[in-house]
Formats: sequence, structure tokens, C-alpha cells
Amino acid sequence: MIIQCRQCRTKYTFDDALMQGDGVWMRCRRCQHVFFWDNPLTVKQPIEASINKASAFAQDALPAQRNGEISYEEMLTSGKDADVVQSLDNVMEEKNNYNKEMELEIGKPGPEDIRNDNTAAAAGEEADERLKEQDEEFKQKKPADGKGFWKTWKIAVWTIFVVLIIPAIIYFLIFPQYGDRFVKIANKYFGTPEPARPELVTGQVKLQDIRQRILNNYIIGPIRVVEGTAVNQADYPISRIVIKGEIVDAYAVVLRERASYAGNILTDDELTTLTEEEILRILAQPGGRNNSNDKILPNGHIPFMIVFAHEPAGLIKTTLMTIGAERLL
Repeated sequence: MIIQCRQCRTKYTFDDALMQGDGVWMRCRRCQHVFFWDNPLTVKQPIEASINKASAFAQDALPAQRNGEISYEEMLTSGKDADVVQSLDNVMEEKNNYNKEMELEIGKPGPEDIRNDNTAAAAGEEADERLKEQDEEFKQKKPADGKGFWKTWKIAVWTIFVVLIIPAIIYFLIFPQYGDRFVKIANKYFGTPEPARPELVTGQVKLQDIRQRILNNYIIGPIRVVEGTAVNQADYPISRIVIKGEIVDAYAVVLRERASYAGNILTDDELTTLTEEEILRILAQPGGRNNSNDKILPNGHIPFMIVFAHEPAGLIKTTLMTIGAERLL
């Protein structure tokens, strides 16, 4: 059956089997109002009995019908009829009140719904508590404003600084000769190869055993021949070494200059019989004769030669320098 609160009109579903006697006392879950609900089974039977009794009495007491109808005014003309009408009115009013109450019972929540609501409310409260606990755990795990992240980085940086950088600085200050060696080893295994810059490669070439002489070329005339040896002092192979010679006067003014690739050596017969163009062409071969200038290993030696023709007057000295070399990977 459907039960409705007398105060807030909240409807509940109630099991008919739990209704005993004349009725039960109810407490509204929403507004906490306490009210008594009559047992519809005990109320319905007296109403039906009263209706049946009144109907039978009315059939005996009413006067004869005129045209199949009796007006209400005619019932009031006799005392006996008035009593019957009054009794019928009371019965009909009680029945109407009962019908209204039964109509209000539709859709009201009963004790089962109340229990279900209590269970749902308890489950909802439990879910809220669980969500709050999860939020607290998440807040504890999550670093506030990235402070934990920066703290970890600071610890890592300080660890590297204390373990590696400070000892390395002290070691380099106390033992500088070993420090350079350590840097070379570290670059060899962990660093990237340094690009082969020309100024660095040429600085690794040493010129030694330098000598010069004058020969008479049958075509050109007297020529100055400067010879020597180039040594690779680098720890890597190099190639295409270029040597430049300059003739200067007493005021350090360059009067003449020539450049030739190492590995190009002419014999005395060639120096005395070839033209100037042929001599310069042979000395300008990048790979040298027999490709001797293609690869010079560390501590390797390669000869070179420079020829000056048509010497100007006033020369004082001849200077030599390495102006080119390539590193082999």
C-alpha cells in the first residue's frame, strides 16, 4: 500500500502484511513527523456495511417514486425521510474521505524504500569518504608546485659537483701534467672528435734538415734549390703537406715566394734540364710522387723541395713555413 506523510506529503511504499489491528504509527524520514495510519481493511468493512444498511433502509423508507425520481426536497418533508437522508449523507461523506485517502496512497514510498534510501545514503557517504581519502593520498604523492622535482635536481647537481668536479679541479692544480693527459684520454673515449682545423694540423708539422744550394739550369740559368724533411708530430695521420718558402732582403721585405707539396723531389738532371713551368708543375702535385704525400703516419717523415728561379738582387735569407696539411680520420 501507499502511505503519505500528514505534514510534508512524502509518499512511501508499505507492505500490507505489516499492517496489524487498527493501524500503525509512522515517522516520516524527511520531516520526522509522527502520525498514525489506519488499517484500510478495518476501515473498509464498516463503511461497506453502513452503505449496505443505509441502502436497504432507504428502499423501505422512501415514498413512492414519481416518474422514477425522488427529489431531495421531498425527502425533507417527513422526519423519517430526513433521518434517512442524513444517514446517507454521513455514509457517503465517510466513503468519499476514504476514497481520497486511498488516492493519496498511490506513489508513496514505504519502509522498503526508506531502508533503500538509508542504504543509498550510507553508500553515498562511504563513497564520499573514499574519495576524500584518495584526494589526500594524491596530494601527499604530488609534489607541491614542483618543489620535489627541483629538490631532486639540486641534489643530483650537488652530488656531481662534489664527487667529480671538485676532485678534478684539485687534481689538475696539484698535478697539471697529469691533468692534460686525463683530458686527452677523456676526449678520446667520451668526447667528440675535434674538427680538423688547418691551423691546428699545420702546427703539428715540424721542418728539419733544411739545406739549400745553387744549380745552373741550361734553360733558365742559376736556380736556388731549398730542401728539407717534414715530420708529423701529431698522434693522427695527416696528408697533403704544403711548404712555402720566402726570400727576403735586409729590411724583411719579401722579394720572392714559392710553395710546393711535400713528396715532390726532382733529380739533379731534371733540375738542370727542365723548364721553369715543368719544374713548378711537378712540385705542385698534391699527392707527391708515388703518392707519398697521401698519408703520413704519426712521427712519419716526408721530404720536400722548393725551387726559386730568377733570383732578385738584395736577398739576404730564405724562410720556410708549413701553410697546409689535412688530418686523416
